[in-house]
Amino acid sequence: MLKDLLKIIVIAILVAGVSIAGTFFYVTKTKTPQANLLSPQEAAQKALNYINENLIEKGVVTSLVDVVEENGLYKFRLKVGEQEFVSYVTKNGKILFPEEGIDLEKAVTVQPETQEEKTPTIGNFLVGKEEICKENEKPIIYFFGSQSCSHCKWEHPIVEKVAKSFEGYISFHNDMDANADTDIFGKYSTGGIPTLVFGCKYYRVGSGEGEGEELESKNLTAIICKLTGNQPSSICNLFQDLINQIP
Repeated sequence: MLKDLLKIIVIAILVAGVSIAGTFFYVTKTKTPQANLLSPQEAAQKALNYINENLIEKGVVTSLVDVVEENGLYKFRLKVGEQEFVSYVTKNGKILFPEEGIDLEKAVTVQPETQEEKTPTIGNFLVGKEEICKENEKPIIYFFGSQSCSHCKWEHPIVEKVAKSFEGYISFHNDMDANADTDIFGKYSTGGIPTLVFGCKYYRVGSGEGEGEELESKNLTAIICKLTGNQPSSICNLFQDLINQIP
């Protein structure tokens, strides 16, 4: 998916450079109502979330390097793998303009060792080799998000509801708009939100909107059951088929 979509982007830039330049000129001369403006960080994060969820294949995630205002737009640098490229986003966060292409071969190159450590499982969660992290002998469930992120607002109540059903069996770190657990966020996320880290063994950047609320809830429940040793049984017995798919 990354190769096909980014090839289209790169070709469009090469072929239609004049029209893109014209669009930049139009945007810089058109004022956006102040009420609709986002901060540089908010607009760049919105663009980053869109790229992660729609342009990048699973297992490859972009990170935000920096963002500045330039010519009436927000200019931000992204990192994909070991490469950086520049894009622009309008101040209302509605239109994304890629400026540079990415070396598509290098962008998706993953070393065999890394690929082995990041085997996907249900819900598009990646599986690491870490020991299960616990707090008071309970697996720790982390959620990182922000109210400025629409995907976070979709995911957050689902995670909260599932976590509540495991009360007494897990330690839930609900880091919605909270500057906490930054070491965990830095380790398992490259800057995108929402980020879910379950027991430091299962983790995902992005929401489960593509699978829908019902399946997302089941997937989250099954992963937590895997971490708790199928406890409580009154819940986990209902999801055994999904649990059996999780390494």
